[in-house]
Order: sequence, then C-alpha cells, then structure tokens
Amino acid sequence: MDKRQFIKTAASSLLALGIVAAAPASQAASMDKCFGVAKAGQNDCAGISGLHSCKGSSTTSYDPGDFKAVPGGTCAKMGGLSMQQAKETLKDPAKVKAFEMEMQKRNS
Repeated sequence: MDKRQFIKTAASSLLALGIVAAAPASQAASMDKCFGVAKAGQNDCAGISGLHSCKGSSTTSYDPGDFKAVPGGTCAKMGGLSMQQAKETLKDPAKVKAFEMEMQKRNS
C-alpha cells in the first residue's frame, strides 16, 4: 500500500467515524424530560423531588418528581408533565396523589 492510498483510507475511516459519532448526539437532542411517566425503578437520573439521586432509584411509579427521557413531542400524549408542571404539582400533596392515581388508571 503506498502512502497516498494509506492517507485516503485513513481519511475515509475518520470521516465514517465522525458520521457514526454524530448520530447519537442528534438523537439525544430530540429527547425530552417527561415527568410522571416513569414506573418504579425506571426513572432517568435524579428527580426534582429530591427523594433520590440516581437513575433507576425511584420507588414509586408515576411520581411527578421523576422523569424519563422520551422522544420529543410525545410527553403530553403519554400524560406526562413538563418540568414546570411537575414543580407546580409537587407543591400540593393532594395534586400529587391525584396525578399518580390518574396515571395508574391510564396505564392499567
């Protein structure tokens, strides 16, 4: 293999790696945090309620303080909340209980 062919092959490989590496970044950009849709143990990262700090640590299904990453534009269809809506819901324990019960009915 001569030097010129080696450089072309190396450049092609690097270009291909760049395209493959860019795909997950664009997919991640189209994900939204959807609060209140995660089942127990299926949350993504820490919640805003402060009850835990790790992914998969939630003990309650449909807690409005826990989020799950979902494809952009699907959260409302699933019955989930935006971060602002979740913060408002968490201020009132009666709203939290009502939300959790509604989500359980919706998903059973």
